[in-house]
Amino acid sequence: MEVQYINPFISAMNKTLETMLGILPKRGQPYLKNNKITEGDISGLIGFAEKNIIGSVAISFPQETALFVYEKMTGDKLTTLNRDVQDSIGELANIVAGSAKTILSGKGLSFHISIPTVIVGKNHHISHKAETPIVVIPFHLQDFTFIMEVTMKISKQLSD
Repeated sequence: MEVQYINPFISAMNKTLETMLGILPKRGQPYLKNNKITEGDISGLIGFAEKNIIGSVAISFPQETALFVYEKMTGDKLTTLNRDVQDSIGELANIVAGSAKTILSGKGLSFHISIPTVIVGKNHHISHKAETPIVVIPFHLQDFTFIMEVTMKISKQLSD
C-alpha cells in the first residue's frame, strides 16, 4: 500500500485528536502487521468499500489510554471500559475514517464507510477484509500510546 493512501489517515488522526483533545499526537515508525492480534484492550474498527476499493482502519488503545482519551473528551474520569468509553472509541474511529475519506475523495478515491464496530478485551483479533498488508502506525499521546491499523486494496482499473 502506498504512502499517499496512508497519510490521509495519519492526518485525520492528528487533526481529530488536536481538535477533540487539544493534544497533537506524535507518530512513531510505521510497520507491517503479521497477525490478527492487536496490541490494545479496546479497538474501534471501520470498514470501507466501493467498486474499486476495499479496506479498513482500526484504532486500538490500551485501557489506560482509552480512559485518558475519554476523560479529555468528556471531563469524566472513569476506571473501566464501560459502554460510554466504548461509544467514544467507536465515534473517534468514525471521525477519523470520515476525515480520511474526505481527503482521499480529493485524490479521486470515493468509498462508503461502515458503522463502527468496537471490540473489547486483551489480545483481541481484528479481521481486516482486504487481503493486503496491514500498516500499523504507533502514536504517542503525552505519556500514553495507541496504534492505528490501515489496510486498503485498490483495483488495477483505478490505479492505472
